[in-house]
Amino acid sequence: MKLKRLIRIRTLDVLYSLGIKKRKGILVYLGVHQGRSFSSIFQRYEACYGFEANPQFCAKLLEDYKRYPNVHIYNVAVAKEKGEIEFNISSNDGDSSSIGNFDENWFNKHIKMVDKIKIPSINLLEFLKDEGIEYVDEYISDIQGMDLEVLKTLSPMITQRKIGRITSEVAKNQYGNVYKDLPDNSEAGFNDFLGENYECIAKGWNKLKDGSFDEVPEHWWEMDCRWKLKEEKH
Repeated sequence: MKLKRLIRIRTLDVLYSLGIKKRKGILVYLGVHQGRSFSSIFQRYEACYGFEANPQFCAKLLEDYKRYPNVHIYNVAVAKEKGEIEFNISSNDGDSSSIGNFDENWFNKHIKMVDKIKIPSINLLEFLKDEGIEYVDEYISDIQGMDLEVLKTLSPMITQRKIGRITSEVAKNQYGNVYKDLPDNSEAGFNDFLGENYECIAKGWNKLKDGSFDEVPEHWWEMDCRWKLKEEKH
């Protein structure tokens, strides 16, 4: 086993062991990618459901997490419908891969789609029902322009307040979406959809801190936002 991988596995083992007595709740993580963010939180939850569309990334994730019974990884695209879908692989080691294609005006013009594959797709609400999951404690989404569209498929859970916290990559309002052929993914779109039951509690990039609203560089099209359930009115 290569040294870098051995260190990674041992780190995951330590994190998993530290969380044994503290694990609770359910994590649903869309777009695990190469697992960098997922690896820092998986030990907190009684059950983790991770979805990654890129087959190469997913093969590595399945190998890394096969030893942890609380982790379930799926090589599918989370979309509106169950079936099969075309998935575009990006030139930046696949990190911006998407079912969409880049807007020509996006500032990262050096990143291109270099390959196209077909992969299975799922409807997340149907999946959760099939798994008997009625409440999600933590929902994290990084699925390259499809975040709001997929979240809308969970509308019954949103209305019934069945998701505790939601973190997602969003587009700035003036851009709407990095991907020209995908629906709106703007912050305003999220707030319109979530506003009745949720409040935004953090903004920034990557590791968000509740209560902190950090600006990202002006030329960036995207940022991360987090919402939590509002207190119920009595």
